[in-house]
Order: sequence, then structure tokens, then C-alpha cells
Amino acid sequence: MESKNWVFGLVVLVIIVGLSAWGFSKNKDNPTKGIAGANEPEVTTVTDTSFFDDNASIMFFYSDGCGWCQKEKVVLSELSPEGYRVKPMDVGKNQDLWKQYDIQGTPTFIAANGARQAGYLEKDALKAWLDANK
Repeated sequence: MESKNWVFGLVVLVIIVGLSAWGFSKNKDNPTKGIAGANEPEVTTVTDTSFFDDNASIMFFYSDGCGWCQKEKVVLSELSPEGYRVKPMDVGKNQDLWKQYDIQGTPTFIAANGARQAGYLEKDALKAWLDANK
């Protein structure tokens, strides 16, 4: 009976090691895949900030080190020719903004009417949210 338990344990161990090796080989091109908090896109610098307007009624909370914020800036630059503007609120440079506006993560938008949108939005979804909260 003991030899059966030993063989069963060995088979389970081989399966676990095999699955681990297979999973590692599937993720070798993206070693952070599956790690909590590591699913952010690569941080790229957006130089077009024509969508920033200190007088805009919708605040955009972001940080230059946030990949999703940079991706959202690309979307905002695509909407800029249509007249969409947001007030820049850089939480990376002004840490007090986190607490002052109860920001839980970036990117976050807060409209003058109090509506909030936390997280990245694709172009059509962001445009609809901005239109609904002018």
C-alpha cells in the first residue's frame, strides 16, 4: 500500500513540474503575464497634450508613470480635434490630489457634476462618457 502512495505522489509531482515548465515557456515573451498589477501596457510618452485645458469642466487624474494613463492620453489626443478637453490633474507631481479627490487609481475622470470614471476607456466609450458629463 505504501508503494502505491509513493508512486501516486511521484506522478502528481511530475505533473505539477511539467505544467509549471509549460506555463513558464508560454510566458517567456512576457514574464510579467499573470502577476497582479503587472498587466499595464508599456509606458510611452505622449507629447500631444492639446486636450489639456485648465478651464475644462472634467478633471483627468493621471501619472506619467502609469501605462494606462499614457494609453488614455493617446485616446484623448484622438478626440482633441473634435474639441474634447480635460483639466490635467497630475497625481504623480501632486500627491495631495489622491486624498483631496479620493482617487483610488489612475486614470480617473471626475466631471463637474460629480460623475466619476475610473480606469481606461476606449475611444467610443470615453467620448460617450465625456458627452454625458459635460
